[in-house]
Amino acid sequence: MASKRSSLAGKIAGYQATRLDPARRTGLILTGMGGPDGPTAVEPFLRNLFRDPQIFPVPPLLAPIIGWGIARKRSPEVRKRYLMVSPDSVTPQLATTRRQGELLAQRLRAGGYDVTPDIAMRYWQPYPDEAVSRLMRGGAEQYIVIPMYPQFSAATNGSTLDFVLDSLKRMATTAPVHVMADWHLLPGFIEALAAPAAAQVIAWAAAGEDPKTSALLYVAHSLPYSFIQRGDCYEERTRATVAAVHAKVTAAVAAAGFAEWMRALMAGGAEPAITFQSRVGPVRWLEPNVEAETKRIAGAGCKRLFVQPVSFTCEHIETLLELDVELKETAEKAGLHGFARGAALNEDAGWLDSLAAHLAAAAFGRRGVDA
Repeated sequence: MASKRSSLAGKIAGYQATRLDPARRTGLILTGMGGPDGPTAVEPFLRNLFRDPQIFPVPPLLAPIIGWGIARKRSPEVRKRYLMVSPDSVTPQLATTRRQGELLAQRLRAGGYDVTPDIAMRYWQPYPDEAVSRLMRGGAEQYIVIPMYPQFSAATNGSTLDFVLDSLKRMATTAPVHVMADWHLLPGFIEALAAPAAAQVIAWAAAGEDPKTSALLYVAHSLPYSFIQRGDCYEERTRATVAAVHAKVTAAVAAAGFAEWMRALMAGGAEPAITFQSRVGPVRWLEPNVEAETKRIAGAGCKRLFVQPVSFTCEHIETLLELDVELKETAEKAGLHGFARGAALNEDAGWLDSLAAHLAAAAFGRRGVDA
């Protein structure tokens, strides 16, 4: 296991982190999983997802056939689920990621860097070739690539970055590229997640609620346990994120005078309580599952629950449906009627400021943006 993790750490460190020229035009590419841009896109989106060997490791010759079969079977139900969060089945991820790129580029331009943003997705449009072509037409001579997955996994960051970098190697052959492969402890990211959780705990304490019937759960996207056995560092990095966030929450609550109250929480008090969501199929996934944990604490007398997602840069089906609708329904059926959720990053100013400051230093070699 140690050697496998060392190999993956080498892969992360091996991504190009070229120092860029502040005087040259830079194409900024935010990249992620993507999602359907209409009802007819659901099946091909799933087909692309399930034939990715990093997601679904099967022999290459069988991958297209198996991916097609899974997508065909699952697409009607998935289409209905997207309609529950968007009247036209368009994932909110696309518009939010594009806006995040624009806001990040604005911050970098304010620091004196000539930056043009675009987005590139792994499993549906817009694909990397489209983004690179647009940026080249706009005069980009060098590139920054940032995955919209905070915690590195070969199944997410790795697959997506390789997909984007392949386009850059083919289309912008000599262009310098700076990849920010992993940012699970970026200061502004940690602060953005801690703020809503701390505010909720302080509000409970100030209102005189009973800490022994209150809980704070952090929730991350799950991953098949077999990935961890192969040396994937996702769980390790996710736990590091949660530990850093919980330390911030604990400090904020203590500063408000409620340290003892927080330590008495039935879950998420002295130690962070991490859970996982979005498992599919019969294989073993990272645990505990958030629905199972919610039922457990409700059965133990929990009356109010705050859930803080730690894996998502924007609202989409896994927050708007899985958490806001399905998890809330699970909680209420179990007798827990005080349910609330912290937001994904979306357009959080502190996170974007921190990201811009990091890029100014790491990609361009000088500090030109206030953190």
